[in-house]
Amino acid sequence: MLVPWLVAGVQTQYEHLRTLPAVRSARVIETVPYRAGGAIERLPLPSTIRGTLRSTLTVSPALLARRPAAVWTQVALPMLPFALTRGALGQVPIFYAIDCTPALLHGFGGLYSGVADPTSRKGRAAASLLRTFLRLCAGLLPWSAWAARSMIQDYGARPDRVEVIPPGIDLSRWSPRPRPASAPARLLFIGGDFERKGGPLLLDLFRRRLRGECELVMVTRAPIEPEAGIEVHRDLNPGEPRLRDLYRSCDALVIPTLADCFSMAALEAMACGLPVVISAVGGIPEIVRDGQTGFLVTPGDGVQLYKAIRRLLDDRALALAMGAAGRRRAEDCYDAGRQATKTLSIIERTLVE
Repeated sequence: MLVPWLVAGVQTQYEHLRTLPAVRSARVIETVPYRAGGAIERLPLPSTIRGTLRSTLTVSPALLARRPAAVWTQVALPMLPFALTRGALGQVPIFYAIDCTPALLHGFGGLYSGVADPTSRKGRAAASLLRTFLRLCAGLLPWSAWAARSMIQDYGARPDRVEVIPPGIDLSRWSPRPRPASAPARLLFIGGDFERKGGPLLLDLFRRRLRGECELVMVTRAPIEPEAGIEVHRDLNPGEPRLRDLYRSCDALVIPTLADCFSMAALEAMACGLPVVISAVGGIPEIVRDGQTGFLVTPGDGVQLYKAIRRLLDDRALALAMGAAGRRRAEDCYDAGRQATKTLSIIERTLVE
């Protein structure tokens, strides 16, 4: 049984996973922490508590449905009732795959909303519940070593149950498409959360120093309006063909993010043969090889960001070489089929033990 969490980049992992033949027959309970106009959403409670309640109600059918052989999930606290009952008593192994922990989110200094201070009463209670859930899981499959360390150090997870499995990408659908050398250079920005993803810095840099030398393509929910040299898309969904075509129409992905746990956008860009300029935060340095598949920059450092973009604009051969290296890295480390096989082998190994 799959219990994905339909939120941001976490959803993107599921979107890639569910296309694979090996998992198409699995029962799925898609979990969304918000329902427009719902009774829970009108309760006078913090948004995080409302989201947990909504998610718990979403996954509750799993408590009543036929017993699954195993559960792969991206959802923690809403799955705790299942873990404490059918998971523990019925010995249904649970495998939890996620990109971060609350402690890591809090470490970004308030850039992620609704994350309780781990030292506060609320934070300590949430941490206690998460420790219980992680203890009941048969396997923990964090996306990065950065997240794995937090599971072990901050939440007491057993190291022998933790195995880093980065999300994969369907390399047959996300693939390079050569662009004419005469075409104007195009930089791609992907970021629903415009502020946190560093959109204002990139937009300001483009307006002051890059307009006329390249085009800027922005995929975001923010109310940014198109202007000279700037193309804006606000209606694209994860994994859809139009988004893939947009990657292929660009020459580099640029995301000067202030806070991020991972970057599915970086994987998508690398699969499409684009060099990546992105901040060295969270698990991102495990994805992008600085100077090989792109450039890692310091969050908020406009000078460093400009120099990285400048190198790609001034040296097309370097940009192409980095893009090709990124594609090879995607093939070696982030192939969706291979990652799914790893995940399934871990689950099957547990079932026969």
